[in-house]
Amino acid sequence: MDKGVVLDANGEERTVHTFGGTVADVLEAAGIEPAPEDVVAPSPDTPVSDGDHVLIRSPRDLTVELDGHELSHSVIAADLGEALHQIGLDPESVELSASQGTAIPDEGLAVSAERAPRMVVMYDTVRTETRTTGTTVADVLDAAGVALGEHDVVTPEPDEAAEADMVVGVLPVLTAPVTEEVVIEAETEERDDPDLPQGEREVVTEPEDGLREVTTATVLRDGEEVEHRLSEEIVTEPVDGLVKVGTEAEEEAGTPPAGGGAAGGLDWGALAECESGGDPTAVNSAGGYYGLYQFSTASWQSVGGTGLPSEAGAGEQTQRAQQLYDAVGGNWQSQWPHCGARLFD
Repeated sequence: MDKGVVLDANGEERTVHTFGGTVADVLEAAGIEPAPEDVVAPSPDTPVSDGDHVLIRSPRDLTVELDGHELSHSVIAADLGEALHQIGLDPESVELSASQGTAIPDEGLAVSAERAPRMVVMYDTVRTETRTTGTTVADVLDAAGVALGEHDVVTPEPDEAAEADMVVGVLPVLTAPVTEEVVIEAETEERDDPDLPQGEREVVTEPEDGLREVTTATVLRDGEEVEHRLSEEIVTEPVDGLVKVGTEAEEEAGTPPAGGGAAGGLDWGALAECESGGDPTAVNSAGGYYGLYQFSTASWQSVGGTGLPSEAGAGEQTQRAQQLYDAVGGNWQSQWPHCGARLFD
């Protein structure tokens, strides 16, 4: 029976028809007599059937200038890609002056090649060195023969650019990741307020807890199975609380009453705003003047004040200021020469 057999003779394919039953019959029908150094596959005495393939390769000279060193080889290959494998060069690990599909003619072929950059892949503790002309981390992993698990963590990420001498780390994830919600506890700040009575508490802002999602899994680290946090994401930020705590000093028994008459009817708030910005704890940057009305220690003590004026409550400071006004007979210029006119706003 007539058989159609595909014959690949040094890279050139054609279909040869023969009534013979062996590879030798196919070669005879094609008019080819192999030289002793030629390679025929399968061997000439192998039976053939319709649709089979027969390959014949003749030796060719291949010269490779690799990183400046010239290497000469005799190869049984139809193209450059086949030849590189025969001489022990991975086509993906070198940059070639010709494509891998370049045919090797009867007279031979000369090409130049440069080794691709070296990279390292660390699969947990297993180190693999490789070379590749690939442009991404994924190409480096392919060149190293590393097959990633579904959840394995790669650093840098697979789509990032590959660089010479880079180290790619793979953290093997052994179990399916689990995501849990974790409460972020809000904090509460307590802030002293000299305008509130001693010990009184005023809630300004109620604390609100936040929420984060944490994803964990069992991984292989240093050869041991351990629990590892893969990622976390803030779902809602916590809102910290604020509580004001009163620190206004209680008036001591026997403290003289607030000044009355003309002093009691003046605009002490305007004077305080001008002198200290309304801050009972204000201290003059040059030193020596304190509190709402910028008392000197001498003027404060002259109306019965103790300690520093800035440590007394706002009410006591106003009381002492009115006493001082009365004590100097309304001569406000002697005490508040720059802001005293504000008493009459």
